[in-house]
Amino acid sequence: MKVLGMYLFVFLFLNDGISWENINADQKKQISMWLFSSSRHILNGKSVQKNNLIFPEIKSGLFVTLILDNKVRGCYGSFYHDSNDPKYIIEKYLRGALRSDSRYKPLSLDTIESMQIVLTFASEPEIVDDVYSINTEEYGIMAESGTSVFILVPAELKMREQVAIYINKIKAERIYKFKSHTVTFTQVL
Repeated sequence: MKVLGMYLFVFLFLNDGISWENINADQKKQISMWLFSSSRHILNGKSVQKNNLIFPEIKSGLFVTLILDNKVRGCYGSFYHDSNDPKYIIEKYLRGALRSDSRYKPLSLDTIESMQIVLTFASEPEIVDDVYSINTEEYGIMAESGTSVFILVPAELKMREQVAIYINKIKAERIYKFKSHTVTFTQVL
């Protein structure tokens, strides 16, 4: 009983106060190593290795964006998740960004070392009238056109003009913005 209590105390102590907004350099390094190792395993068709890494809770939407040579090469995520396990959610969306975003050619193993992995934590979307009023460094954009929904996180947005062209191109009927917090990970050498 003493041992179980000690493990529970350590877990609660390690998890207490950890949030994505205040992860320290060591936590970020550990998460980065896991993200890049997981990316290699996914691209090799292997299962992601288990570890004891404790992730901060995900209390909002999450999108995983892959960037190579300052260009987006994959983005995958959701405002709502089918699990409360942050490691499961991140792995699922990392796998989607690596393999399931049909807008981009999938990355290869030799590009992993040079890419950035951006986690975007997103608030609930709120409707807006004017796309030009959105600060694209702080907010992502969701647009609805018929039954289609298009989501662009800040890592995918370069300029407001680009957003306006995109919104007009898809003939968006409703435009939303969502507040975002991003954490960027690079390969730890």
